[in-house]
Amino acid sequence: MVMLAENETLITQFLSAHAMQLFMGAIFIYYAVKLLVFKDVDAVRPKEWGKLKEENKEPYAKEMGILILCFAACVFVMEVVSQYDGLMGMLFLILSIAVVFFRFKKIEEKYGNRNHMGM
Repeated sequence: MVMLAENETLITQFLSAHAMQLFMGAIFIYYAVKLLVFKDVDAVRPKEWGKLKEENKEPYAKEMGILILCFAACVFVMEVVSQYDGLMGMLFLILSIAVVFFRFKKIEEKYGNRNHMGM
């Protein structure tokens, strides 16, 4: 049983320990919905990179939305894993970030404008 301070409830204790991860997950889910439902690719791409071709918008939005949704799931899994072993949770998150960066680069190479990638 966890000892609580006089003015501390279980909810405040939970939020003090998990609020950042929940907030990050909610932001990622928000952007995944913007991509998967509304096909708003401009929400995740810098304006300097230019517009996508019209035929590339839907597949880009689908792949990028799935990628962001998977990363949100990784954040929640990391939170569960870190409850048992903090180092494993951190390593899982670092691995997830590396995979997301790699996939993001591949999706940009496939659908994006080539002039911003240094190619």
